[in-house]
Formats: sequence, C-alpha cells, structure tokens
Amino acid sequence: MTLAVVDASVLAAFYAVDDSRRARIAERLSIGDTLFAPAHLDVEIVSALRGMALGIPELDRIVPEALAHLARFPIRRMPLSPLLNRAWELRDNLTVYDAAYVALAERLNAVLVTCDAKLANASGPECTFEQIA
Repeated sequence: MTLAVVDASVLAAFYAVDDSRRARIAERLSIGDTLFAPAHLDVEIVSALRGMALGIPELDRIVPEALAHLARFPIRRMPLSPLLNRAWELRDNLTVYDAAYVALAERLNAVLVTCDAKLANASGPECTFEQIA
C-alpha cells in the first residue's frame, strides 16, 4: 500500500457535479492508497463549494450531501504545525495553502495527487506529483 497526499483541487473537482474528471478522480481515490491531507483541506473544500454555489444556486441542494461525504471521507487530516517551516521555504513559488500539501507529501515521501497543473509543474517541490487532467 502506498501513501498519497490529496490536495483540495482533487476533491473540489470531485464534488463539482459538472466536472469531466469526476470518474477519473473516483477511480484514483479508490485504488487503496492510504490518503493524507493537511488539516486545512476541509476549509478549502467548503470555500470551493461556496464559490460553486454562488455561481450556480441550484448547487445549494447538493452541498449538504457533499459536506457529509467529506466528513466521512477516509483521508487522514494531518496537523499543520510540522509543515509550516517548509511551507514558508516554498513561499516564492507556491501559495502557503499549496505549500502545505507539498510539505506533507515530502515529509511522508508520498505522491501528491492534484488537478492543479500549475502546482504540479512548480519549481521548488521535492515530491512526486500525479496530476489528474
């Protein structure tokens, strides 16, 4: 069993009802890896859902279901404190939010699964990326 860090772009795309990557994401997340994310994952997902619902009010009805799924999603949410120094080191090339995922992947020697091409191609990270396009 391998370790994988999953960033918010993956779950946000999964919860977006009209995202063409949903099936690929579901397949990737179900292969049996032990999944991890920094503790701020949930807040990032709620923020993404809010943005989607503001643009498409009909999505309001699916948000409670998405939040319930997120709450029971089998991903280990890791404390941020041990990641902060490395996140700061990456500040010139990444947002602190993205850098926390990178720092966690580096710390665990895990692949970082993302839908964010800019993150996957950024200079500075020392982890392996798996981009779902």
